[in-house]
Amino acid sequence: MRRTFGFDGLTCPQCGGRLRLIALIEEAAVVGRILRHLGLPTEPPVPRPARAPPLVDGLSGVTGADDARWEPRARPCERPGFSVGLTL
Repeated sequence: MRRTFGFDGLTCPQCGGRLRLIALIEEAAVVGRILRHLGLPTEPPVPRPARAPPLVDGLSGVTGADDARWEPRARPCERPGFSVGLTL
């Protein structure tokens, strides 16, 4: 966790001393009893909805914007026998 998140999970947040791993709990029933005893929720939180992509004015701020040509009113696909009905 130190390399990935930038903190050591085995360092005491109060005194900075080294913590020791003394047990690994894998049974869901035991984990639930411990969480209930501590007054913590036993169910995982409901996932939040995904956010919309950021709004960009034209292509400013987008990598490679100078090389690309962006047309806000692009024409639909004009391949014979292919119809989408949407304009990009």
